[in-house]
Amino acid sequence: MTASQEQGDRVLEARSLSKSFGPVRALHDVSLVVRPGAVHALVGENGAGKSTLAKLLAGIERPTAGSMTLAGRPFAPRDRAAAKRAGINMVPQQLSLVGELSLVENYLLVGPRRLADRRSARALLTETLERAGVAVELDTPTSALTQAHRQLGEIVVALAEGAHTLILDEPTASLGPLEVGGLFAHLRSLCALGTAIVLITHRLDEVRQVADDLTVLSHGENVHHGSAAGLEPSQIARLMVGELAAAPARADRTIGEVVLAAEGLVAASTRDSPLDGVDITVRSGEIVGIAGVAGSGQNLLLDVLGGFVQPSAGTVALAGTAAGASASASVFQRAGLAWIPEERSEAVVPTMTLAENLTVYSTAIGSSSRVGRPTASKVGARLQAFDVRPPRPDLLASGLSGGNQQKLLAARELGSAETPRAVLAYGPAQGLDLRAAQAIRERLAALAAEGAAVVVASHDLDEVLGVADRVLVMFAGRVVADLLIAQATTERIGRAMAGLTGTPPTADPEPEVQV
Repeated sequence: MTASQEQGDRVLEARSLSKSFGPVRALHDVSLVVRPGAVHALVGENGAGKSTLAKLLAGIERPTAGSMTLAGRPFAPRDRAAAKRAGINMVPQQLSLVGELSLVENYLLVGPRRLADRRSARALLTETLERAGVAVELDTPTSALTQAHRQLGEIVVALAEGAHTLILDEPTASLGPLEVGGLFAHLRSLCALGTAIVLITHRLDEVRQVADDLTVLSHGENVHHGSAAGLEPSQIARLMVGELAAAPARADRTIGEVVLAAEGLVAASTRDSPLDGVDITVRSGEIVGIAGVAGSGQNLLLDVLGGFVQPSAGTVALAGTAAGASASASVFQRAGLAWIPEERSEAVVPTMTLAENLTVYSTAIGSSSRVGRPTASKVGARLQAFDVRPPRPDLLASGLSGGNQQKLLAARELGSAETPRAVLAYGPAQGLDLRAAQAIRERLAALAAEGAAVVVASHDLDEVLGVADRVLVMFAGRVVADLLIAQATTERIGRAMAGLTGTPPTADPEPEVQV
């Protein structure tokens, strides 16, 4: 059999798939063809059915109706293990690598062989790395790897398990521009070897960059299936959500007094660059963006500012609390701090209902929450306001898609009747479609207008530039640039993110500057 014939025998086809969860219809009559050697982008609004379709292809869920074929033969995996044996594997958005284990040990944990043979596993992974043109450390605990290398490591493990079709759920959500480019280069190399890639993404420019084929879902139904060639991001956006209203112009805000301040922060982490003498001040009415490639220290900085990690040196002060290095997250929360972490799993409890997640602060044992417990009607109204789908207060959070879990988290932290004193948000729009991302940006701007001090960190430069009045750029645990938004060109920030700047940070703006 020739290589082209073998590839032809790997075509994965879904025909009229439907899936319901009780009264909720997640998919209806969806069809698609996944070709070997091609990147097939799968896009749509949050709750459009992307994750459900991916889980059907990967054997994680079974369809209510419809059928699938692989290489022209019926394909109806009973579970994920059966799909893996057939060569279909899914890399979830929340990576499944065990951080304490190396890549070799992670493979031994999930590999098909019953006997653990470290030498054979290492040889297989080394061969897979070479074949895929990927360089990832095999013997280091995966928690010490960068986000980009953890992503590549998960892909390599899937390939070593025998996958010829990879389903990647939002693989670029936590990657910076340079890392995204590197990942896409690797994906194209895999396609050249005959691997089929299903790429779930909300970044529509990525479709133009890397996709060969495109499926657009809207409310669980196909609205486009075919070639991605010639489609502009604006056209894809209209297929997804119709005409998107233009973002409102930036409103003038008066920058007030310092609300959040840190000085001389030194801290260490196993998953991020150590902080090395970081200073930061954020004033009432101000939105400060923090940019940097993964592992530059911005994640650790927000953990320290939020009281989740205690610095070995330096101080953190939030208005209403005493300055010092020992304030805990609970102290800051009671003083009016809202918090959205990079990993939503650190803040959303999947085994609790939507209502319980929204009221977790006011119902916690020993709580002295700054706001009372919302009524049932207010819970429902908040879910509707943040477009959480489905807006069922009694639904377990685990029943939501990743994007809707993100909206649930935003509803809790940003939707309170009382304006927070400060907001720490890491990638608040990650995993969100265009409409939802715009709504989150507008909410952050509204909170700043009400007097909150807002910090937004993200690997997505557009997310930072879309809201920030001032941009801090981090590299190797230090702030290497502090720019007013008028100075924050993509080129200037990009060079700073790569450590290619010797320019000292500019001074903070004066308190009464209008933005």
